[in-house]
Amino acid sequence: MQHFPYPCELIFTQLDASQLEFCERVPCDAQGPLSALGGSWQLQVDTGDPACKLSAQLLSGQVENIALGLSWKLTGWSPASYVLIPGAVYAGNRFHSTAYPYSPPKVGPSMSSTDRTPYIGDLPRLSLEEGPSHLDQMSIDAATPGMGIYFPEQQKALLLLTPQQNSWGPFGLELLENDARDEAELRLMSPGLRHDQYFSINGGFCQESPDRGATLKPGDRIELPFQLHWVDCDSIQGLFDLLFAHRQDCFDVSPLRKEIPFSAVWDILHEKHNRENWREEFDLYQVSINSEIDTPSMLFQSGWCGGMITPYAMVQEGDDVSLQRSLRNLDLFLPDAMGQAGFFHEFYWEGQWQSQLQATWNAEGRIEIHAVNGPWTLVRRVGDVLYFICRTLLLLQERGLEQHIKGEWLDCLKRNADSIVRNWKRYGELGQYLNVDTGAVEVAGSSAGALIPAALILATRLLQEDYVTVAAEIGEQYRSHDLAQGVTCGGPGDAVQAPDSESVAALIESFVLLHEETGEGHWAQAAQDAVVQCASWALSYDYEFPEGSALQEIGAQSRGAFLANVQNKTGVPGICTLSGQGILRVFRMSGDLRFLDLLYEIAHSIPQYMGREDKAIPTRLRWGRDGVERLPPGWICERVNVTQWGEALGEISAYSCWCEVAMMLTWCDLPGVYAQPDSGLIRCLDHVEAGWDAAGKLWIHNPTGYPARVRVMIEEERDMSRALPVNMAATLPVLELAPGERRMMEHTLLVDRENA
Repeated sequence: MQHFPYPCELIFTQLDASQLEFCERVPCDAQGPLSALGGSWQLQVDTGDPACKLSAQLLSGQVENIALGLSWKLTGWSPASYVLIPGAVYAGNRFHSTAYPYSPPKVGPSMSSTDRTPYIGDLPRLSLEEGPSHLDQMSIDAATPGMGIYFPEQQKALLLLTPQQNSWGPFGLELLENDARDEAELRLMSPGLRHDQYFSINGGFCQESPDRGATLKPGDRIELPFQLHWVDCDSIQGLFDLLFAHRQDCFDVSPLRKEIPFSAVWDILHEKHNRENWREEFDLYQVSINSEIDTPSMLFQSGWCGGMITPYAMVQEGDDVSLQRSLRNLDLFLPDAMGQAGFFHEFYWEGQWQSQLQATWNAEGRIEIHAVNGPWTLVRRVGDVLYFICRTLLLLQERGLEQHIKGEWLDCLKRNADSIVRNWKRYGELGQYLNVDTGAVEVAGSSAGALIPAALILATRLLQEDYVTVAAEIGEQYRSHDLAQGVTCGGPGDAVQAPDSESVAALIESFVLLHEETGEGHWAQAAQDAVVQCASWALSYDYEFPEGSALQEIGAQSRGAFLANVQNKTGVPGICTLSGQGILRVFRMSGDLRFLDLLYEIAHSIPQYMGREDKAIPTRLRWGRDGVERLPPGWICERVNVTQWGEALGEISAYSCWCEVAMMLTWCDLPGVYAQPDSGLIRCLDHVEAGWDAAGKLWIHNPTGYPARVRVMIEEERDMSRALPVNMAATLPVLELAPGERRMMEHTLLVDRENA
């Protein structure tokens, strides 16, 4: 902290009964006991580089409802400064805002068909308008507790990091701007107190925070450890790079438990989806199971939460029943789901393909379905559907099953890809929502089409048509605009245009395939930058869940879970809805082991959240299946509740959803063990152990109580630059292990040099 140029003060705050705040300040270097808030204090500030700590002990008196901490006055401030709280705030959340409730309407009334500036709900944010501006969050609102700021005029970056909390609770992260926006105050407080920006999932901002300060008696102490980094930085990406380098510095990172192999999870999910998710009367795999009553979003929705993604997994790893059902699901979708302009409808409901449907409860407690905006679709769905159907048909070709591919399916996919090209040339962007009958971009902006470049690359390979040029043009807009500005948004339909993790995860896949298809190096760099930004959404530590909560009871290790978006602030198991195979490819093109370790945390984490016969996970949130007290076998709920957004911390619901598909893709797309004989590198993504014996041979051990089938990827370090087939994992050798068994693995290299 001694190199940080801004003056620091000790700040003492107290809330009265009406929650008005009183503040006292003293110099940071004050010596000896001092008086504040009616008490006598002994203070010590250790200013390391970067590790620092504030320690405050009350010597005499008694203080109630107080918080204390450090304050820095940031002079030379401007609204161009980029403010980051990982998983909670991007670019200060300084966007157009309307007081939508959660879940907001499909498209809010203020969203534009021409303006690319994001529109968000009533979220914690720095203000676009004149007047006071106060950003207020807690350490547990962040995927990595802390705040980062990029100062473009100074070409500097600040990164402030903290642990999750201390004995008084989470820390407070505050940024206050003056009216002129030329000065700001950064506060780090303990305990954290949300002020008039307290956010609730049910009501947007609330005017009265439920938080209360600490009550101390003589001898009590508040300790506030933190790290402060102040470095040269020439871009927003540089701030993300700084975060990526230090995101786990405030935590002890221990190995994740080995609980159940990916293959055993797949077996449970495969059986469950054929038993519960397959709807014989509709010829489709249902995407979600919540209540006993179907709604459009639970029965079938294109892309996003699993529609036309599940069949890909079932074709690759399922039995013949799964194959035949997946083909029927494809036949239902192609071409009937397509609108007049060559884009697919969102929902299958009451025997028809429709878009923009919403379910509400009427006064009699019955669900009513009504249209919202007309035949619109979320552009994110366009990319998801084309990408995964192309992968499915390419897989059928690779396995010599072309006879199952119908010509009308290919014609339909060509029409869809051509429609994307037409819209791109007409509008110069893809937008967030478009009209499936007219093709018109109804809502502009966002990164909703982040997977579309990857989808067009696969359409090129499947259809033998050239879509690469347009894919590159679209990718370049996302690279130079969205990624460069550190704001990816528009993927989740329940978040208006709030920054989200799903869009940047999709960009990884697109940039990787653009690099592999074109060989152009700037796509490799874009893919690395996208992984680094994506990592800001992944929980970097194992959260301390409240005693007695469901996730505390099962000993959940939250590292690798994702915060969904800054509107829907829950943590979730896995990437919606991808395996993260693009991260593996980025590791191979870069050699950066941190990418492989990130993928290990993401992939390894998901199985612990699945209900099993031998694992009871309590379901205490009541918006799921009524009367179900534990998560049924094969169900994964989209909740890792670690943030204060209106639901109980550490609790889940009896809900079955897209997280299961993300886990299925994890088994389908990723090696369980990655090994390099020449360098000695080994990483176990699966719940197994591996190593080299004295003779340099690879051994793999299954420490779990389940049989394991382990995909093994073995290659030499010099072969990492080689492009991989998109369905690469389907061809990897599989080693079968009984519970507790250890076996040797032959070095079957990915690249056979003798026959290459």
